[in-house]
Amino acid sequence: MLKNIYIYPNTSRDSNLGLYNPYIDDLTRSFSNYYKFINKEKPSNSGIFDLLKYLNKTDYIFFNWIEKLPENKGGTIQTLFLFLLFPILGLYNIKIIWTMHNKLSHSKKHLFLKKMIFKKMLKKADHIITHSTEGIKYGESIVPGSGKKIHYFPHPVKDRRRNEQKDFLYDILIWGTISPYKGIDKFLEFLHSNNLDAKYKILIIGKSTSESYFEQISKYSNQNIQIQNKFIEDDMLRDLIKQSKIVLFTYSKSSILSSGVLMDSIGYGANIIGPNVGAFSDLAEEGILNIFKDFETLIPVIDRQLNNKEFEKNKEKFDIFLTNNTWNKFAENAHLIISTI
Repeated sequence: MLKNIYIYPNTSRDSNLGLYNPYIDDLTRSFSNYYKFINKEKPSNSGIFDLLKYLNKTDYIFFNWIEKLPENKGGTIQTLFLFLLFPILGLYNIKIIWTMHNKLSHSKKHLFLKKMIFKKMLKKADHIITHSTEGIKYGESIVPGSGKKIHYFPHPVKDRRRNEQKDFLYDILIWGTISPYKGIDKFLEFLHSNNLDAKYKILIIGKSTSESYFEQISKYSNQNIQIQNKFIEDDMLRDLIKQSKIVLFTYSKSSILSSGVLMDSIGYGANIIGPNVGAFSDLAEEGILNIFKDFETLIPVIDRQLNNKEFEKNKEKFDIFLTNNTWNKFAENAHLIISTI
């Protein structure tokens, strides 16, 4: 008989921005061979309080992005309830699985409460999943001893590569949600300050989290730098990656551990450059992508990737990584750990 999981949140769709992150759907689909998700198809407007009606049915609770709880409607009250919830879960013998997606929430709002949640999760979770080896070190630095229950699994990826002729239109593609933590403004400012804003053909495309931030970066638009505030469908993304020599990530190192946008780019077979942090560093060691320390060192990395065929030699490494890191294999390996408690 399958054990029951309550998953929080039960969707990773952002209704405010009209954005969809498939992580929760992929997670529940792949884990459904081993567990039953009792609330997945039952949306609730009561936030974390919704768990109360499932206490008698729940064996495990899976938390994702729980550190963002204070940002939600009634977030302060929900956060206080979360702290009260831990002893209740203990009474019902409900085990806690937490996926540590980031070092902390990308947004700095309600930072004190978010830090409290983060620390409490490191203490109370029975098992913690991270998609970056840095997550283990980071958790251990905050709560000594927590590292022994933090388990690293590369972020699962879907192989969406096609053998198609590449007709390049852009040197650099930056895609995904346009948000301050991704450092796009700082990258564009660096190019402008160093008279490099005509050096590369750049497309920046994605839904912006705020009009003011989009206006801030739009001032750097020119004949070579296109900036578009729009959601990207899969078919469009496939074409854009095919048309781009490099997919670039300029993320801030302060909060990032792993990235769904990174894994989607790998799935499409992109030539990737990213910061030397989190999952980017892990994948650079496997030869999947290239990393940079700061913007001064980024320019030589870009130039090397534009002027050599090194990326084509990495196909075998891509094949191995994509074969070994499917969603089904992630579920299988994580189940072996979760089932021990």
